[in-house]
Amino acid sequence: IFELKYFLSDFIKLKNGLVVATFNIKKALEKIILQEDKNNPLNDDVLVSELEKQNYKLARRTVAKYRDNMGYPVARLRKKI
Repeated sequence: IFELKYFLSDFIKLKNGLVVATFNIKKALEKIILQEDKNNPLNDDVLVSELEKQNYKLARRTVAKYRDNMGYPVARLRKKI
């Protein structure tokens, strides 16, 4: 059983006028998180910078919301000891 919103896409209009599905942004964010150094994980500000390199200009709080929705904790809790 899936929620109805699972089948619908949200879109964000970027500052350059491009309309992108949030699904694409979340996939890019997930790729960055999975490739990060587990001994020194990236905080939300650095994640914003990494997404900007891929032409996704988002606010830090938006990135934090997406990260949280995908089930990834904050950087200090992702750190491997």
